[in-house]
Amino acid sequence: MLLFQYFLLKCCCLALILLEKIEQETWRETGISFVTSVTRLVERLLDYRDCMKGDEMENKKIGGSVNLMNFYKSEVNKEDMYIRYIHKLCDLHLQAEDFTEAAFTLLLYWELLQWEDRPLRDFLHYPCQSEWQRKENLSRKILHYFNKGKCWEYGISLCRELAFQYETLYDYQSLSWIRKMEAAYYDNIIEQQRIEPEFFRMGFYGRKFPFFLRNKEFVCRGYDYERLEDFQQRMLGEFPQAIAMQHPNQPDDTILQSDAQYLQIYAVTPVSDISDVPQLERVPERIKSFYRINNVSRFHYDRPFHKGPKDRENEFRSLWIERTTLILSRPLPGISRWAEVERREVMEVSPLENAIYVVENKTQELRTLISQYQHRQHHGNINPLSMCLNGVIDAAVNGGIARYQEAFFDKEYISSHTEDTERITHLKDLMQEQVHILGVGLAVHEKLVHPEMRPLHKKLVDQFHMMRTGLHHVSRSTRDSVFMFLSELGSCHLLPLQASPTLSLSCSPLNLQGSIRHSSSSLSSHTSSEAGNLVIMTDGLMGEHPEEALHMQVGRKKRTHNYTMAHVVKITCSLFSTLLERLT
Repeated sequence: MLLFQYFLLKCCCLALILLEKIEQETWRETGISFVTSVTRLVERLLDYRDCMKGDEMENKKIGGSVNLMNFYKSEVNKEDMYIRYIHKLCDLHLQAEDFTEAAFTLLLYWELLQWEDRPLRDFLHYPCQSEWQRKENLSRKILHYFNKGKCWEYGISLCRELAFQYETLYDYQSLSWIRKMEAAYYDNIIEQQRIEPEFFRMGFYGRKFPFFLRNKEFVCRGYDYERLEDFQQRMLGEFPQAIAMQHPNQPDDTILQSDAQYLQIYAVTPVSDISDVPQLERVPERIKSFYRINNVSRFHYDRPFHKGPKDRENEFRSLWIERTTLILSRPLPGISRWAEVERREVMEVSPLENAIYVVENKTQELRTLISQYQHRQHHGNINPLSMCLNGVIDAAVNGGIARYQEAFFDKEYISSHTEDTERITHLKDLMQEQVHILGVGLAVHEKLVHPEMRPLHKKLVDQFHMMRTGLHHVSRSTRDSVFMFLSELGSCHLLPLQASPTLSLSCSPLNLQGSIRHSSSSLSSHTSSEAGNLVIMTDGLMGEHPEEALHMQVGRKKRTHNYTMAHVVKITCSLFSTLLERLT
């Protein structure tokens, strides 16, 4: 090892001497290019050697391998060496159980191959075989890794590619196998739960870091259930000499050129383009949630500040946001859990726009959690749902939505900001929609909460009742949005619990969706913490109701009934069943 290091250092010295000699020669440009390439190769080889030491962490090894692999592809075009490092990188991912990254890494070799019968020599662990056979074997291995990584969406396109090849060859046995696999992937997408990872931005500053990290910033895809504190501890464990920076500001030249290691870490939020696709409005939430955090190359983080004097009565009126967007060199997930930041964009967000963003994103988080838990039939770990509900409801009672109303729904603010009329209306709709979704979430929570946690549920119910008291604005778009969410859940019994008419069902066959009305959601504050009964107030059907078993009075007179969740399921599903019979 010492001999290898001495050899590389001698190469660097010789390259520098050669560079000085050829500066005045006629073949200077070619020589400079050659010497620069050799120098960069030696730097990467030294980094790779240091990273591959036995006591080094997997992330360092993976980073060094990616750095060297990209060099062989883009700078010297050595395909054999490029393919070797593809497989070295894949092996490292498999050791770390990063199956999705292993699949994306093997795809690099898969893309170099063609569906042809050209014979290939034995190479690495591959035997002598045709190019078609090698690509088919690679395809099956990649599909296996995507399946283990629960990234079935990426495997579906590969299933179709294989199916086309099998169909061309009339290989119906293989065609049947790959079609069944594709169908199984669709079933997994619908049925299996997937944990949404957190994303973290990392800055490596100082001359003590390896070349591939030095004074660069990356975004990392965290592991399941890994939070910011856990990630920080893990990274400081991998770089024990690093000094943690406690602020998100960009470092100055003193830190960049220091003979030390400075590590800066904070959480970032993925920015997906899925919201710009109108046909996805009716796609189930659990499917959309995958595309919000996958194949994403833009992330942002916010820095709050007060423009001008801070409003003492309500700080939300003067609270601006400096939003920094990071654009990556490649999307995540990919061949590594890390992706380098290519450039950054900075913009300012007004207080009203920030309020819209906060309410919208919290409602989206609620939708995702409700979709994950609504099919469960037993008590279990529902802490994420409990924490999310508590965070939104408690914040709304003690501030949150109430403070937004004071800040932006005030007559003085509206009259002095006439250009914000549409945004104010949009914020009202979003706030009302969040209340509806909270009602749905509490209904799911009621079904799954452990008996020992009933007091917490009772507290949430009482606070929710207080929260919705001041919200009266309900637009048609809000009702349609909530109805669409309930429809995609596929569960009539998860209708939000009401303190006003639950359903007003018109029997016109021309407009079924528009005929269903959702009023302000609420859970009665009189919910029993022991029996878990729900208090529902309903109008029933507008018109004659043929089923006396429902014991619901027809007409305008409202009646109050105490039902368990099972009764709610039976009654609401019977209502929809009867309505559909009348329409047909």
